[in-house]
Amino acid sequence: MTIKNRFLTSYIGGIVIASVSILSILCIVFYVTTGSVPTPKTLYQTFTKQRSLSPEEELAYVELRNMAKQNPDNLLGQDMQKSFQQIEEKSLGVVIRHEEEIVYYSQGLVERSLVVHFPTFDTNNIETKGTIDNAGGLYRYIKFDFYYSDKSKGSVLVLKKENSFLDFLTKWGIIIIFIILLVSFAAMLFLNQLLHKTIIKPLENLGQTMSEIREGDLMIEAPTLPANTAREVHELTANFESMRSALLDSIQEQRNLEKNRKDLIASISHDLKTPITTIIGYVEGLQEGVAETPEKREKYLKTIHSKSLALNRLIEELFLYSKFDAEAVQLHFERIQIGKFLTHIVEEFQLYNREVQLALNVVEDVYVYIDRMQMNRAIANLIENSMKFKKPNEPLCMILEVVAVNQLVEIVVKDNGQGISEHQLPYVFDHFYRGEEARTSTTGGSGLGLAIVKQIVEKHNGQVKIQSKLHFGTTVTIILEKA
Repeated sequence: MTIKNRFLTSYIGGIVIASVSILSILCIVFYVTTGSVPTPKTLYQTFTKQRSLSPEEELAYVELRNMAKQNPDNLLGQDMQKSFQQIEEKSLGVVIRHEEEIVYYSQGLVERSLVVHFPTFDTNNIETKGTIDNAGGLYRYIKFDFYYSDKSKGSVLVLKKENSFLDFLTKWGIIIIFIILLVSFAAMLFLNQLLHKTIIKPLENLGQTMSEIREGDLMIEAPTLPANTAREVHELTANFESMRSALLDSIQEQRNLEKNRKDLIASISHDLKTPITTIIGYVEGLQEGVAETPEKREKYLKTIHSKSLALNRLIEELFLYSKFDAEAVQLHFERIQIGKFLTHIVEEFQLYNREVQLALNVVEDVYVYIDRMQMNRAIANLIENSMKFKKPNEPLCMILEVVAVNQLVEIVVKDNGQGISEHQLPYVFDHFYRGEEARTSTTGGSGLGLAIVKQIVEKHNGQVKIQSKLHFGTTVTIILEKA
């Protein structure tokens, strides 16, 4: 049940309670003004004094009234039994009174009750209508008072039994009102307790949890809610828990970013320090005249130039990596035949590196959507990486394969180089990661090549995987979707 429906229920309960309270006030006012208890019976008696007669009641009343006026003594005769029975066939009752004695009453009426509750004699017949109680049954009556020939008092009543529902109200009205009041009060307490249990208490617990989180305790979880808790409270708690989890993930990501930043600074410092130190040393050597011969000076200058180029490459790769990391690189996708694209890359490398054996195997004519320049950079990085880490005494052999698997295209780059040890494989795509044995000045690696490859492939909604074994070569697989 929603909060809206719960409050609606409480409002309805409040209306019922208010209605009962108003009814109680009206009853008190009625009692103060009339001096009688405002039961359904007394209220109905007041109402029936002004109510119109039914045709049957009016006909029977007129007949008996005329007889009482013309020859009242005949009402005491036995020959009137037949006339009374005709009236009774219309579901009416007849009562004839002589002084204080009931001389005739219809079947179903109780004589003793009639004597006790019989209306008072009224010579002027001002109040002729009303309600009478007969042995617990409620009857509406119309009365005519007259005098017999001997001047004794007489009365004739025509009665109509009320329905059982009104009888029930007459007997149990006060008890019903009391029960309604009691039930209303109990319902109010129940609704209040229900609202407190299903809405207020869970919100208080959630607020307490929020306060503890505000103090820095993010590990505390939202309290478990009872099954009958309002749906909105469940949703609020679920959203709060999602927010807490997202906040934890954000903090963890922030810590990781901070760690990466520190690692990046440390790696940059390490990779910049060595060539800069070398450059400074050779420049100082030239300044101090250590290189006396032209050949030595030429060697120093070549070393300075080589280290400067390495620094420039490192800065360019670092700048590119930072642009990818900051989502600052815009890719321009084209539908390209992957075989022709790789053929161009292989021919370009074979033109400048004839000592490398590059083979291309394309089993199908497949197309992919790629950014030509960035994917070229990714493939080139893989080839250059293999060239940097080839075996010293063995020519480098590389194979580029294109394999179509369902709706995917796999670009496989294999080499017979040094390979990568098993414990290093999980980290090769991290920025600035290089195996300690590979961190030498001769390889010229920046540690960003494979990290850039991974970023480029992920920008193409693809995946990159690596398999390698130390001394047995490396296989890198780029997985893209078919165009």
